[in-house]
Amino acid sequence: MQRLFRLLQGGDRARLAVLFAAVAAGPVAGQAGDDRAFERELFKTRFEQEVKFRAATVHVAWAAEALCHATGEIEPFVLLSVHALRRQLADGDLALFRQVTGMDDKWRVVWLDEGAPEALQVGDAVVAVNGRPLPGGDTRIEPGAWFKGGSVLSSDDQGFWDVVQQARREAGAGQGMRITLEDGRTLKVETQTGCAGAVTASAFDADPDVFWRQGNRRVKIPANAMIEARNADEFRWLAAFGTYFQASQNSIAAVQMAESVSAGFTVGKILMLAVPGAGMLLSAAEAQAEKAIAVDGIVGSADLFANEVVAALGGDPAAGLRLSERMAAKGMRVDAVMMDAFRRSSAAEHVRRLKALQAAQAERERAQARAEDEAQRQAQRAAWQEALKAARREAAGAVPPGPPPAAPAPAQNSGTGR
Repeated sequence: MQRLFRLLQGGDRARLAVLFAAVAAGPVAGQAGDDRAFERELFKTRFEQEVKFRAATVHVAWAAEALCHATGEIEPFVLLSVHALRRQLADGDLALFRQVTGMDDKWRVVWLDEGAPEALQVGDAVVAVNGRPLPGGDTRIEPGAWFKGGSVLSSDDQGFWDVVQQARREAGAGQGMRITLEDGRTLKVETQTGCAGAVTASAFDADPDVFWRQGNRRVKIPANAMIEARNADEFRWLAAFGTYFQASQNSIAAVQMAESVSAGFTVGKILMLAVPGAGMLLSAAEAQAEKAIAVDGIVGSADLFANEVVAALGGDPAAGLRLSERMAAKGMRVDAVMMDAFRRSSAAEHVRRLKALQAAQAERERAQARAEDEAQRQAQRAAWQEALKAARREAAGAVPPGPPPAAPAPAQNSGTGR
């Protein structure tokens, strides 16, 4: 039981009620007699959460590329290893984690986008990128953690990110990206331009309630927030929230200046920049009586940025607001990710306006579709009428001529001959 309490630290202790309710219901199916069934399920669930979050960071990096100060090539897959764990597990816990997740000391593919090499499969071990070996993790000692209530010992995978980011820079310079698999195969990777840097979160974090960033290189989302996320939109919102801290203030300021907004966040503008070909939103945005929402500081802007990126990806812009409200109701500690009352109010108003923009766009698309359908019907009708006329003309020209008129009969002599 003490091990279970160690695993469930920070905001996760609220989940104990669920676990104990499951105990009362009996052993987990398929794990009868297994005294570590709950830890198995915990490891499995958290690992799946992290994979979903890492996939979301890739999609968000691509979608928000137009706003990022530093851009680079992003690979269409996610690699994970036990070295990505930011909290050191006891030997028994680590062995169970390896068994449940299939992770080991190697960096293995855990997610693939459709643009990944066809020969690459989930579970493949990648040992090098652009010829550089992928290193393991390091143990970092942080004496200052005593003063903030955090863990003095933590694991760090910065060496892995150094290799990956160098390969991304080389791909951006036209040198391409190549990965070497454990079996010796080398695969060429087709990358896509997106926000540079990395937004990360570890399901097992020594400081699960801490948000931090390293300039535009790395941002760490609190593990508590990632674990609370329930769907793709909420994962993407968290990824976009972290991405904002790598976004270009110049890009946002230029948009604001173009709209004569000196201190505000222009509704709908991030959406236009993030989605190629979304200029049709301009008329809807211009139709708004009020175009700007004042926000207090960069964190409030990150909320709104994340709302719009989620909307740009076809999701519900209210995802982050719902996530924040759940975390607040549970009293979770998630550092800068938690919205205060003012931020929630601004985010709620922003969501309302975004949904109005989405509705206007949807109506415009429906009207355009109706117009195209009507034009197609008119064209088909005109073509049918023209074909009918041509058929009639052809039929008229093909009628055979009638027989020649008969010669007049000779005149009859009615008189008597002599």
